[in-house]
Amino acid sequence: MTAITALAGWGLALALLVELRRRAALVADAAHELAGPLTAITLGIEALRRQPAARRRADALGAEVCRLQVAAEDAAAAARGRRAQPDRAPVPVRELAARSSEAWRPAAELRGGRVSFDWDADGLSVSADRRRLAQAFGNLLANAVEHGGGEIVVRGRRSEAGLRIEVEDSGGPATAGTGRARRGRGRGLGIAARALEHAGGRLTSVDRPEGGRVAVAELPTDPAA
Repeated sequence: MTAITALAGWGLALALLVELRRRAALVADAAHELAGPLTAITLGIEALRRQPAARRRADALGAEVCRLQVAAEDAAAAARGRRAQPDRAPVPVRELAARSSEAWRPAAELRGGRVSFDWDADGLSVSADRRRLAQAFGNLLANAVEHGGGEIVVRGRRSEAGLRIEVEDSGGPATAGTGRARRGRGRGLGIAARALEHAGGRLTSVDRPEGGRVAVAELPTDPAA
């Protein structure tokens, strides 16, 4: 009986290993397939930046492409059983937050909402991986637009920790009185929180009594800022 149990255990372990390898291969294929379109999109954005009338929109789309690049690198690293290592350099946060806000403005307007930008922390930079911060801001805006709606405000203020960024939504008619908004937010907020942690920051998110939600990112700034 013991031998039979041991053989069954080895069989289950072998089946699990085969399944893990199959999943790793699928992830590796997905990461590979992302690389080609990403290159084409990046080159297309660079071409748009040469046109003065399209430069603002190209910069906004570039912030979202940063998210795709990070996702592709994370997928490739996961397929090898590793974690992608972030780079660190001074990042002008206002510029990045403004571009993410601009990128998500059309999506908010299509849903009957609006994105406004209220920044009173000019000149501050954060030592971080620029693409990870773009990933954080993109996810915070996506959550506010897709699972909140209404009036969405991105605020930047100096704080004791260095920099406080709020992404607040008022909620929309599509989510009012339902649990859909709350259920949909979890994964994006988790990704944003991990991206902020790479820069030494943290994320909190709470429901507003009057409806909607506010996500608060606290980031340490460079000492020279």
